[in-house]
Amino acid sequence: MYAVPIPGNPGPGNVLSESRPSSAADNSWGVAGLGTINISSRAHNTPSIHSGSFHQHHYQHSHHEVSEGTVLRMHQFMEHFCPNVREAVIKNTAGISSHSRRIAILMRLFQAYPRLEKLNLSDFIMWDPQPLQIVSEQLQMLCSLDVTNRVELSDVDLLPVVENCRRLRDLKIRATNATDSTIHAITVNLAHSLASLNVGGCPVSSQAMAELVSKCTKLRVLQMWSCLRLDDTFLLALNPDVLTSMQVLDMMDVQKFTNEAVHKTFGQQVWPYLKYLRIRAKCSRDDFSGIPERAVLKLNSTLVDE
Repeated sequence: MYAVPIPGNPGPGNVLSESRPSSAADNSWGVAGLGTINISSRAHNTPSIHSGSFHQHHYQHSHHEVSEGTVLRMHQFMEHFCPNVREAVIKNTAGISSHSRRIAILMRLFQAYPRLEKLNLSDFIMWDPQPLQIVSEQLQMLCSLDVTNRVELSDVDLLPVVENCRRLRDLKIRATNATDSTIHAITVNLAHSLASLNVGGCPVSSQAMAELVSKCTKLRVLQMWSCLRLDDTFLLALNPDVLTSMQVLDMMDVQKFTNEAVHKTFGQQVWPYLKYLRIRAKCSRDDFSGIPERAVLKLNSTLVDE
């Protein structure tokens, strides 16, 4: 493990690397002015290797603009000491005022790790489409993307990733401004790979989601918290003969489902692999006779009539 202050910044211990004891924070990269990047290096069939760790140093003058030379040296360090990174969590770069510098850091990171498989940008503010455009161009092996709560994101930001990262299996876009355009792109481009999708809080329609569940046949997890436009059109499109691997359906706070549609979907169809169902409904036990007895059933603050 190495504690690596930003090269060129003032302060004690300003060296490229120094030995330090292992700790629970070994997988947390924090750089003065850069924020925190958590990276876990994982090779196939091998244990996770915590390849490097940057820890933030606090000085009397807390703000230091990061130079291009600093970005380059960070890139060189990562390539040399952390060559097999497969997962990255990139947090907000609060100490960098230059948008172009933030983008340069992302570009260097993704150039260093073009085989990145799992990326979390849920704590990284994105002021324009450029960050996800870079993701779509550099990370062709990406399997998982989390941009939860990035309310500034819209279809313009998300479409390049959905259209170019065809290996995506896990996509979390909850509380973004994704609309039917993004859902349609997912249906067209990820129908044969997508296994987990979270669109909670997004202004998506029943028609778009009905099309998605009829085409994305490998879905195992579908979360749609507070998707207030969903109605019976979507619910009646759920078919266990199509969604043969479905395990989790979470429709918390969706209020437009009728009892008749609930009964047709979960009482008259058999869902052998469903493990968790959350839905806002006031129904009888018979209305859910198609789900396994061992499955968790939550009715979102309503009661099941005996």
